[in-house]
Amino acid sequence: MKGYVVELDQNLATIRYRDSYNTAPQSGIDSNFILSQEMINHISEDVALLQRTLVKDQNIPEKGIVIIASSALNKIQNKSALKASIESKTHVKLSFIDEREESMYAFYGSVPKTAWNTSTMIDIGGGNTKVAWINDKYGLDFFEIPLGTVSTTQRADGLEGDSSFVAKCESVIHSTLTPFPTAATKETLYASGGIFWATAYLKTNGKLASFESLNKEDFERVIQTFSQEQTQCSDDATAPCFLLHFYGAKNLIAGATLAKESIERLHFFNQKIYFAKDGAWVIGWLFMRSSH
Repeated sequence: MKGYVVELDQNLATIRYRDSYNTAPQSGIDSNFILSQEMINHISEDVALLQRTLVKDQNIPEKGIVIIASSALNKIQNKSALKASIESKTHVKLSFIDEREESMYAFYGSVPKTAWNTSTMIDIGGGNTKVAWINDKYGLDFFEIPLGTVSTTQRADGLEGDSSFVAKCESVIHSTLTPFPTAATKETLYASGGIFWATAYLKTNGKLASFESLNKEDFERVIQTFSQEQTQCSDDATAPCFLLHFYGAKNLIAGATLAKESIERLHFFNQKIYFAKDGAWVIGWLFMRSSH
């Protein structure tokens, strides 16, 4: 759950403030794509809390706040219940976007304009993964992988047997990933989403550049770090403890494994990969509207 204060000036977006809660809505969705009432309440309360923070601490007028649900939540069968709950607590209309829209917004919100024609974007969320790129006709192509950080964790946890959690994640991912289309013909991969932020945070000990270079070893470091027993992790000043307390070990392992395997399938580990620190589909959403 993320809240941003974004300033737009001649199509240049600057994030002035950000806050987030690790609400993990995906963990409340069952196999029939029904979101539990408990999670609906949890989401609504966190959204309302973010709204109050923006209004009181950041002096944002209520009419300047937009609330949007991502493509994973757009697929739930009872989204009208979520919509009603959030709107009753915030008095702001809840909008939904689908996977095509989110892929488009994530691309334009994460990839620098000068690199649009030479880059692919990957965005790993809690429930799904989006990959997008500009095609030869200057249109946007995309595809969705029906796995995200939280959904991979859920499915791996549901597997029986004595295999390690990493092996279970790999089994889930390998059974889902299919050969990818021509996204891999581009020179550079720009990445957005919580697991990429966590990977870059661990690599730099929290001192992230605007575009942080990542490689295969960085994802393997996340998997190895959080596969170890960490019962005495009490100092959030260290990067591993901060990430462990915010995301949880299994989500970090699942997300890093999904990122590594997806990028491997995209054949990008021999090319340039950057985490876009200020990249977010909400930035692309704003860009698309400000340009019309």
